[in-house]
Amino acid sequence: MNPPAAPPDVSADLLIDALEALSEGIAIYDKDERLVICNARYRELLGAVGDIVEPGMLWQDLIKGCIREGIVAPTTDEGEDWIAESERKRIRFEQETEITQTDGRTFQISYHPTNSGGFVVTREDITERRAAEERVRAHDALLGTIMDTNPTPVVMARVKDGKVLFLSPAARATYGDMEFIGDYYVDPDARAEYIAELKTKGRVQEKIVQAWDTWGGKHTISLSGRLTEYNGERCVVSSVTDLTEQLEREALIRKVVESCPAPVLMNRAATGEILFKSPEVSALFGDGDDTSAFYVNATDRSRFLSTLRQAGEVHEYRARLWNAKGKAIWAAVSARLIRWEGEEVIVSHSRDLSGQLQIEDELSRQREQIFQNEKMSALGSLLAGVAHELNNPLSVVVGHAMMLQDEVTDPDVQRQIGKISDAAERCAKIVKTFLTMARQEPVRMDETDVNDVVQTAVEVARFGDASRGVQIATDLDMTLPRVTADADQITQVIINLILNAEQAIADAETGDLVTVRTDLNPRGQVRISVEDNGPGVPSDIRARVFEPFFTTKDVGQGTGIGLAVCHRIVSAHDGTIRLEPVVPRGARFNVSLPPARPAQADTGPESPSEALAKSARVLVIDDEPDVADLNAEVLERGGFKTCVVYKAEDAFAKLRESTFDAIISDLNMPGVDGRLFFDTIRSEFSEMVPHTGFITGDTMGQSSQRFLKDAARPYIEKPVSPGELRAFVHSLSAGRDGP
Repeated sequence: MNPPAAPPDVSADLLIDALEALSEGIAIYDKDERLVICNARYRELLGAVGDIVEPGMLWQDLIKGCIREGIVAPTTDEGEDWIAESERKRIRFEQETEITQTDGRTFQISYHPTNSGGFVVTREDITERRAAEERVRAHDALLGTIMDTNPTPVVMARVKDGKVLFLSPAARATYGDMEFIGDYYVDPDARAEYIAELKTKGRVQEKIVQAWDTWGGKHTISLSGRLTEYNGERCVVSSVTDLTEQLEREALIRKVVESCPAPVLMNRAATGEILFKSPEVSALFGDGDDTSAFYVNATDRSRFLSTLRQAGEVHEYRARLWNAKGKAIWAAVSARLIRWEGEEVIVSHSRDLSGQLQIEDELSRQREQIFQNEKMSALGSLLAGVAHELNNPLSVVVGHAMMLQDEVTDPDVQRQIGKISDAAERCAKIVKTFLTMARQEPVRMDETDVNDVVQTAVEVARFGDASRGVQIATDLDMTLPRVTADADQITQVIINLILNAEQAIADAETGDLVTVRTDLNPRGQVRISVEDNGPGVPSDIRARVFEPFFTTKDVGQGTGIGLAVCHRIVSAHDGTIRLEPVVPRGARFNVSLPPARPAQADTGPESPSEALAKSARVLVIDDEPDVADLNAEVLERGGFKTCVVYKAEDAFAKLRESTFDAIISDLNMPGVDGRLFFDTIRSEFSEMVPHTGFITGDTMGQSSQRFLKDAARPYIEKPVSPGELRAFVHSLSAGRDGP
């Protein structure tokens, strides 16, 4: 082990500089109680004795010198010998002890031991600090005296329970010595409203309530208060104005306004001339002399005054006002119209709404986002349910159609089977798209040429009746890079955009052209634009076109999910879809997708050999006989040997009787479902775990998702094509997790 590094050398000059920089006096004594070093401040604070303080001086000599020079008395106020008391404090290393010298100055002395047996003394003059504290105590006493003689009723009560902590004599004379402030209120809910306002604003001006007096009489009072801290508890201090006598109210109004901690203003109603304003008004609106200059729009004051004269008072009237910095702000003005010295006078309280409006905007945005998420969640649940119900029958249609194509040779029958197969495949893709919509992720991502996607979408759109009378043109950049995408989904997006454009043109009888372009956008992304010369999208609904269930079409003609589906599909591809107006008329939807990353070499194992496929035995389990039999037939035509059961219990019997190279099972089955089936495989037939996979139409349920994740076994979604099924079983028989 290396020895510890030696501490850095600290020069004597550096130490002296450090001591001299301190505002306190400091001295260091050795184990023999002799002075080693001190700063100039230490000598200065010792007064007349400071001149004899030199290194080597004994501590006892310094104490005796202080007594000799009359700096301290020979004995303390308690009668103890001053030398003995000082020695006791030093031996005990007392800290922050105070002494008062004969000249009235107060010092704070602290003693600290050193490792070498000596000690350090610090000395600080706290005379001014103690004097300031005494002034504060005197001020508090004076304030208490003033409050006791204040003719205005003042009440201080705890916020949490209304316990009365202080009543001015005027308040006690009128309301008595009630223990809890809530007993004063005629309506118990009025205090809760008052406290709520205080917590929101910090202060309240002229809260009108009904209160009981000490004789059981009911009258109207005005509360002006603010929150404060007293003895560590949150309290409210309220001044109470009795409004029963109008003359008394007029006599007190200026005092209330002058002491109010809020932006309170008095001005002549007719001219706007300011009679009084609190400092907060100047801080908020500047030093103007006329309230008319506060308004951004002069007509706003006229409307405000008209409303005030009709009702006598207004609460939270919103207006655009100029603040002290010359910036237009929204403010809320609460005001009352009174008679003062024979003329109409407005007493008002104003507050800046900038922060509140910002919060309201954010809350509105969050509510809208939550609303959209709820609609998308409902849409996802609907699509997942529809897809799940269609999966099994579609599997049968797709499978048999594909197998019939392999069996028949008649061209007419082949053509008819081809149409059935194409329609079934299209339905299957729609179902998988529904599931993708619900999951918010693509089904199959491959490197894709967007120009091929566009040409396919245009051919499909041209085939329908909707394109009659509308020309579909293309302008394709054939040098574009490929993108990583689910080609079927992107095709669906482009078809939907084209059909929407054609529908808009047909409904408005305006326009005749839809143009689909491809190029690179300024960010280097591949862009697909669908532009039309139709009526365009009105500006007031452009922000809502991608909302679920929002549609401008008549009832029965639109579902409101087309553009929502497009938006979700594009977002799942890490892309964007934007709506842009076209001049002089029309609309343009831009779909931007990131280019594909360079492909990496495939180092995975090769597919199983045909010899293995022909000799493999497969156990097929599905509670739908049509689906189970179809899967077995597809596999047998691919060279596999199959055994079909319709219940998991029967599968266990087969596994005990025979050996299999692969097992494919449905997930949701009555009785022993795929989950319990796989638990038994792991416990009784563990050698078959690497050769077990699932075919399911339910990958959206939380239970299914958790099982598939925990089981870590491969699965394919219904409906499946014969080739997909055979490749899946190839991988299982070879013990791989995927084709």
